[in-house]
Amino acid sequence: MSALIWLHEEALRASHPLFAASATPAKSVFIWDDAYMTAMGYGLKRRVFLYETLLELPVDIYAGDTLETLQTLATASQASQVFAGATPNPRLNAILDALPDTLKVTRVADEAFVDLPEPENLRRFFKYWNKAKKLAFQPNGRR
Repeated sequence: MSALIWLHEEALRASHPLFAASATPAKSVFIWDDAYMTAMGYGLKRRVFLYETLLELPVDIYAGDTLETLQTLATASQASQVFAGATPNPRLNAILDALPDTLKVTRVADEAFVDLPEPENLRRFFKYWNKAKKLAFQPNGRR
């Protein structure tokens, strides 16, 4: 049996624990889903940033609907498990929740950049950053 590692935009770094999570051979994939990116409001600059980041990672890039493409890739590679970065993003979690029961989904948590005292605002980066920067430069990003 094999596994898939699904990189999404919240897990795009070579040192993410996602790459070490699988004990079996795992193929790393990113699905370039234009409909998802449009729904998320990603503009050209964000898409270029994502693409340039992906070029630096050990990942195969596929285009299409994320859920359908993940299912197709899992079937083609006879994968029994999908590893993905844990995320608070409800759209990414909905995709993982919609995968068939035949695939074991493992969400791999990453160490938080900073520990914020209240829930983070995921809609705009600068609202998050204005809260996070106060802690980011303290030892270990903690209070």
